[in-house]
Amino acid sequence: MSGKTFQDSTNGINSTPQAVALSPLPDETSGGSGPGNSASAAYNGFIVQFTADATDGQKATAAALIGGSISELVRLGSGGAGDLVVIDGSSQDQSRALAALSHAPGVSFAEVNWTVTTQAAADDTYYANGSQWGAYGNLTAPPNTFGTQAGEAWAAGATGKSNVVVGNIDTGIDYTHPDLYLNVWLNQGELPTGMALADVNGDGLITFRDLNDAANASFVTDVNGNGRIDAGDLLKDARWANGVDGDGNGYVDDLIGWNFVNNDNNPYDDNNHGTHTSGTIGAIGGNGTGVAGMAWNVQIAAMKFLSATGSGSIANAVLAEDYFTKVAAQSQSAHLPAEFIATNNSWGGGGFSQAMQDAITRGAKQDLLFIAAAGNGGSDGRGDNNDSVANYPSNYSTLSSAGYESVVAVAALTSTGALASFSNYGVKTVDLAAPGSGIWSTVAGGGYASYSGTSMATPHVTGGVALLASFNSLLSAAQLRDALLSSAVETPGAGGTYTGGRLDLHLMIDPVNGGSPGSNPVTSVSTLYGSSSLSETLTGGAYRDIISGVAATGSNPGRGTIDTLTGGTGNDVFMLGDVRGRFYDDGSGNSPGKTDYAMIGDFTTGDMVQLKKGNYFLSAVTVNNVSGLGIFHDSNNNHSFGSADELIGVLKGVTTGFSGADVIWA
Repeated sequence: MSGKTFQDSTNGINSTPQAVALSPLPDETSGGSGPGNSASAAYNGFIVQFTADATDGQKATAAALIGGSISELVRLGSGGAGDLVVIDGSSQDQSRALAALSHAPGVSFAEVNWTVTTQAAADDTYYANGSQWGAYGNLTAPPNTFGTQAGEAWAAGATGKSNVVVGNIDTGIDYTHPDLYLNVWLNQGELPTGMALADVNGDGLITFRDLNDAANASFVTDVNGNGRIDAGDLLKDARWANGVDGDGNGYVDDLIGWNFVNNDNNPYDDNNHGTHTSGTIGAIGGNGTGVAGMAWNVQIAAMKFLSATGSGSIANAVLAEDYFTKVAAQSQSAHLPAEFIATNNSWGGGGFSQAMQDAITRGAKQDLLFIAAAGNGGSDGRGDNNDSVANYPSNYSTLSSAGYESVVAVAALTSTGALASFSNYGVKTVDLAAPGSGIWSTVAGGGYASYSGTSMATPHVTGGVALLASFNSLLSAAQLRDALLSSAVETPGAGGTYTGGRLDLHLMIDPVNGGSPGSNPVTSVSTLYGSSSLSETLTGGAYRDIISGVAATGSNPGRGTIDTLTGGTGNDVFMLGDVRGRFYDDGSGNSPGKTDYAMIGDFTTGDMVQLKKGNYFLSAVTVNNVSGLGIFHDSNNNHSFGSADELIGVLKGVTTGFSGADVIWA
């Protein structure tokens, strides 16, 4: 950065006029609307929560207000709340219909029954079979440092257990797939009475591993003739699909899950997406066939709520989440040894739904994690910042509603450790990254394919949590989540996430600090806030810190103050702006800011600076005898660096190497 310098003698700042421009990518400026944050949706009616005392007449009146009728009962009234239903209406203006329903007597809340979709995109599939880089580690053959290190975890003896159960809320599952059929969940509450079924592997449950043993041959038939006993055989066997609601949960013959699209007990995948995510969670390992899931032994319950086109409704997503919560509670009440730990949610779209929030909270109170895709960005195919534009369901939180955070939001990495171009991010709202580009897994019909998306990253985490639960059965959902995040390995491509790190299964099951996995997790992230009206010094420590010299709330943050920020070790995030605006801005378009800025004392490779979207310049500066790289806001918006542009931050001792790649745009 060269050119004639000028000195402003009133504030002791030397700067270089020929500065480098810094601005967000076009997609970040425009805030494009995509699957993860779209406010528009195909018409699915409205979700309406009635009060506990709502009468039948009030319910009918509410439906009549929009010329419609109650088309679906999502949840029967309980726990002080009334019925949760879907009301279909006429084609009148959606906002007017919603307003009418919201103000109707007996209505607690009304909302759009959003359309949601899968969060994946098919790649060119010209990859060699077996190129499953997401499972590799730096000690595997072939190695890949940016894989999940699953190979090392397996070598350490962690391959999963058949009593661990995860739910996959998706397009269903090909339950006949030769690489999946043994790991499909079998509902213990729907086992036929009168059969002396043998628990061959001694896990206290009857699973497809047991049914494929000769000891149970007289109780099963290979109806579909594929040489193995799978769910397709049971669903066509009248001894098993006997028309009885064995567990009394309202779903008849829900042997392996439920199809909420067709409202039947056959959640077969007619799209491929759910089978692909299931394979990453738990394809059978060590069988010499296809791919290996993160957990070789696990049970995957199929909750199909997305159709063959990959789209579905929030109402059915609520039903699916509640279904898994209910069967988990029933299993616990029956004192069965099954461990229900999490649902995988590789889908997104629409806006906030109170009904979905309530369903996730009910799951959290049942000690279930909700693992969700961070989203695939806007219509331009590039990722969005979920801190600025919320992506659902990954932006839901149960901190206040359940007393701990059960939601885990997952971004996608490439095989080189970079954040995938399509992946959303957010230092406050996205927790960690996992392999999500060029991921080989199972697809319907017994085949394999390579997909990319945050959909593909999410099941790596779900399968990893299943692996940890099988390794230590005493961990609560909160402890599983803590172990997951505290073991994330710092990675530059994951700099835009809360941990700044990527999934590492080996470290998660074998912590460097000793003890049982997850029993004493290292706190790897801290968030430090200062005051908006005082000049302060904030210093981070080991691991990753998110440091803001201003308060978390309030207006005009940092105006008139000078803060010194030091990150310490780890990949840190220095916040110089958020959704409120720019920090350290005196509000004058004719002044460079004489008394307010942040001095960042130890910015190094891997650290990030968060800025409010806008145009900025980088220029060498000396401030009060301290030299470094200044970050100036183009306060007069003339796209030309000048004396009026606002100094908001200084990177002490930095001369080159800082660019837009080191910025998180808020």
